[in-house]
Amino acid sequence: MTPTAPEMPHTGADAHAPGTQPTAQPKPRGRLTTDAPTRAFHWLFALSFAGAWLTAESERWRDLHITLGYAFGGLLVFRLLYGLIGPRQARLPLMWRRVSGLGGWLRSALAGQPDLPRLATLGMGAAVLLLLLLAAPLVLSGYAGHIDWLGLEDALAELHEFFANALMALVLSHLALIAVLSLMRRKNTALPMLTGRTADAGPDLVKANRGWLAILLVATVLGFVAWQASQDFGQGTGTGRGTAADMQAASGDDDDDHEHGGDED
Repeated sequence: MTPTAPEMPHTGADAHAPGTQPTAQPKPRGRLTTDAPTRAFHWLFALSFAGAWLTAESERWRDLHITLGYAFGGLLVFRLLYGLIGPRQARLPLMWRRVSGLGGWLRSALAGQPDLPRLATLGMGAAVLLLLLLAAPLVLSGYAGHIDWLGLEDALAELHEFFANALMALVLSHLALIAVLSLMRRKNTALPMLTGRTADAGPDLVKANRGWLAILLVATVLGFVAWQASQDFGQGTGTGRGTAADMQAASGDDDDDHEHGGDED
């Protein structure tokens, strides 16, 4: 009886034999560092400010400018509340801790070890913090001027324009720092504000994405803007304040009535 050769154990070496292709490994998703409500606030805040800036000097779009200003102010209130009672990574004190590292950077720079990428990161954090700080007086001065508080409409308009210009300068600085940091690190540092994820290894910093809250926030802002637009449209079609020409014609009719009344007397 012819002895049979012992069966060799399967080692998987045939997986790398010619003609076979290795299985592609899925790319890691990275870790979640920014939750959905924070990202939704960021883009709504930026879009409302940009829209208000573009319509600031137009009488035709004055109602839209005011509506976007209210939306901007409402978003600011949301961010402040979310920064006080929201998750740890969205807390306002965390912003301050990021900026407080400037002293350490200065000491390293004086010691001959300047860390330029870290400086750009600190600058971005400072720009965001200043944006929130300047947003409050911008909204308050705009609202006070709109209601003609204490008859100081002209002075409040100048103050409102000053804060708007300062805020726009900060926005441009923020965008420039993002571009510089992206070049230094050779990656898109603005992408996490879209996806919420970074390519770094490690556990997620955000334990709950809270997508439902982001959807609610977006729906509230868009619903408010749409409702205000419908109100303004209704007023412009004669159900409200009417056009300037209609008001002038009505004023002229009143003057004629007074004149005729005087003649009859």
